[in-house]
Amino acid sequence: MSDSNTTKAQPFKVLIAGGSIAGLGLALALERAGIDYELFEKGRFAAQLGASIGFFPHCLRILDQLGVWSDIEKVITPIIYRNHYSETGRCFEESVAQVELWERLGRPVMFMERCKVLEILHDHVADKSRLHADNGIVGYEETQDGVIVTTQDGTTHHGSILVGADGVHSCVREMMAQKTTDAQQASQLLEGFTSQFNCVFGVSKNNGFLPDGTVHNTYNRGHSGIVAAGVPGLAFWFFFVKAAAETRMPNCPRFNDEDAEAVMREYGSAQAGPGYTFRDLWDARVKASMAALEEGVLEKWSHGRAVLIGDAVHKATINAGMGGNLVYEGIAHLTNTVIPLLKSHPTPTTADLTAAFNQYQTLHSPRANLVVTLSGKITRSEVQDNWFYKFFAQRINPLVSDYTKANLFVLYASGAPWLEYLPLPAIDAGLLKKKVGELENAAKISVLGSLVRFMAVGAAGAVVWHRYGGSIQTLAGNIKIPW
Repeated sequence: MSDSNTTKAQPFKVLIAGGSIAGLGLALALERAGIDYELFEKGRFAAQLGASIGFFPHCLRILDQLGVWSDIEKVITPIIYRNHYSETGRCFEESVAQVELWERLGRPVMFMERCKVLEILHDHVADKSRLHADNGIVGYEETQDGVIVTTQDGTTHHGSILVGADGVHSCVREMMAQKTTDAQQASQLLEGFTSQFNCVFGVSKNNGFLPDGTVHNTYNRGHSGIVAAGVPGLAFWFFFVKAAAETRMPNCPRFNDEDAEAVMREYGSAQAGPGYTFRDLWDARVKASMAALEEGVLEKWSHGRAVLIGDAVHKATINAGMGGNLVYEGIAHLTNTVIPLLKSHPTPTTADLTAAFNQYQTLHSPRANLVVTLSGKITRSEVQDNWFYKFFAQRINPLVSDYTKANLFVLYASGAPWLEYLPLPAIDAGLLKKKVGELENAAKISVLGSLVRFMAVGAAGAVVWHRYGGSIQTLAGNIKIPW
């Protein structure tokens, strides 16, 4: 007769809720590491939801490690030009900082269809029997040595941990809130995100609206827009409107096609770029929808053997295009923490996993808070939320050189994680041969020198430092250069 002391321990297994950008990315990372998993998605994979997604060089490094960058590279046009227009149509800034980033970091800035990214990620999963569509997780229970999830079809599945990669409206997060005995923590899990802005976003045929590899930003009081030509023949666009009042999850609004049409009726005449409007883009749309832009970072990211990643735990407004990148940084931080634990403790206890999840949060939360904060400020700058944002966007920011802007982003990228258990691509492995210490000093001196010049521009410098200085100092103190 067997008992708990003689029963063979089951191999470590990850159960993933959600099969979008975060879930499929985590599945690939686990598969490459040789860790067992199953993924449960409530809908279909590569669904025609969302419009586009942008990736920056430090995130493309992770996608390169996962083997998908080469397929992405085939279908995109790197972003080269970015032009900024006032409410009167005046072009107040022309930037090619993206070229500077490409040269320094080895990969471009890019936009592409979200559904195409999902298709590529799905195609690269070797064992698709682990992927379960139309069968989302609806409940879970913890045992002494694992978790048992129940899915839509009524079946149960056993694993070691549960990862909620199921987005801003996460069911796993809601179930975690129900299980915690801390009322304040439960409330924060359920109400941790707020929304002050709505967005109509779409993919349209690029009927001569803007050249490939170009982004147009338009600034107006109370509304703004972004159009990006990141794939030949298509234009990805976003129209942002400040909401009448702030809302808080779970009461942030949901919208339908009629709501999006109403916004276009009211604002469609707004200029999207030279010679075309958002109504022109709407009329040329392939698909479009409308959503509230939630923002926030939760205070607690795990409970027992359940942990959250991606938009389920941190949500940024989309103007800066950093949200998807932050998802993959989180995948790296989580797996870089759990995989070493499994090498020393193949069957970790709940206490072991709690420590690992806390370490993941400690590593990742500073970057999550930074991205969410700065993304929110960029959103408010583009909708000219007050006189300072308008003055900064149209008068101060254009005086800052592309070289200086690239310095700031390189500083941010230098702290980004990668998958430490997988080989770095040749482009990064070669750079690793350089002396890290010299690079750190050079980066800090260059960036801080640039900041001094930046802050000296006009009387607004002191205000800028007051508002952004803490975040900038945090960046400078946490450089981690992998090349």
